[in-house]
Amino acid sequence: MRNLWFIFILIIAFMACSDDKDVLAPVPNDVTLNELELGRFTHAIPDGGFTSKAAHKNSVTFNTKKNSDGTYAGFAYSNRNNRSFTWTATQEALDSNIYSVYTRFPNANEVYAVGRVEGDDTYFTLGTPAVVEHILVANTTYTYLALVYGDQYGTEEEPVANPNIPGSANKKGVWFTNVPGGVKKMVDADKDFYKLIVTGYNGETETGQVEFYLCTRKGDPSHPAWSLVINDWYKVDLSSLGEVSKVVFHVASSDIEAGTGRMRTPPYFCLDGIRIKE
Repeated sequence: MRNLWFIFILIIAFMACSDDKDVLAPVPNDVTLNELELGRFTHAIPDGGFTSKAAHKNSVTFNTKKNSDGTYAGFAYSNRNNRSFTWTATQEALDSNIYSVYTRFPNANEVYAVGRVEGDDTYFTLGTPAVVEHILVANTTYTYLALVYGDQYGTEEEPVANPNIPGSANKKGVWFTNVPGGVKKMVDADKDFYKLIVTGYNGETETGQVEFYLCTRKGDPSHPAWSLVINDWYKVDLSSLGEVSKVVFHVASSDIEAGTGRMRTPPYFCLDGIRIKE
C-alpha cells in the first residue's frame, strides 16, 4: 500500500510539472528565436530588425529601430539571465540587467526577445496572417528591480546585502537601480501597476486588444486584491485578437512624472514562445 501511495504521488508531481512546463516554456513548434546565434551571456540589437523561423510560412519578423543616443525602439534579442543589482553603474554592468530576463530559476528559454517600447515601433509581423494562440512574457531584471525597490535598496544608515547573491551577507551597502530620472517603488497604498498592452492588426484593421499586468500592487481593476510582480515566464492568451498580420506592444505605468507626464518605469519586457495556430 505504501508503494502504491508513493507511485501516486510521483504521478501527481509529474502531471503538475508537465502543466507548469507547458505554461512557462515554449515547445519545439513555437517561435523561440533559438536559431539566432549569440555568444554566452550576451545580447544583440540588429539594424533593421530580425526574423525567427524565416523559412517557415509562419515566420515572425521583429522590428528594431536604433536611436542616435544608443537606445532602441522595438526588439533586441538576448540570452542573459541576471537577477541581482549591479556592483557598478557602468553601461556594461547595466546592460547585464537591461537585457536579462528575471526568472525564479536560471532561464531555460535560451534566446528570447527584449522589447523596449517607444511610440508605435515595438511590434512583430507574421509572414502569413494567422491566429497567435499565446505568447510568453516576463520582466527584465532592470524593470523588476525598479518595480520592487524603486531608486535604491538599503540606506547609508542601514546597509543591506545584495539580493539574490548567495554569500553576500558580509558585503552590505546601498544598491541603486540607476534608472535615469528616478523611479518609484510600486506599493499597495497607491494601487500601482505596470502593464503590457497588446494590439492586433490584420492589414490596417485593428482586431482587438489584450492587457497583461507585469506588476500590480492592487492596481488591476479586474483583480483588485492582487499584489504581485511577475518573476518568471507567463502565458498571455492572444487568441481573442483573431487572425492578425501584425502585433503591436505598448506599456503603461502608474509611475508618471509630475509636470511632464513621462512614464518613469523602464519600458522593457521580455517575449518568447510565440505559438501560432497552424
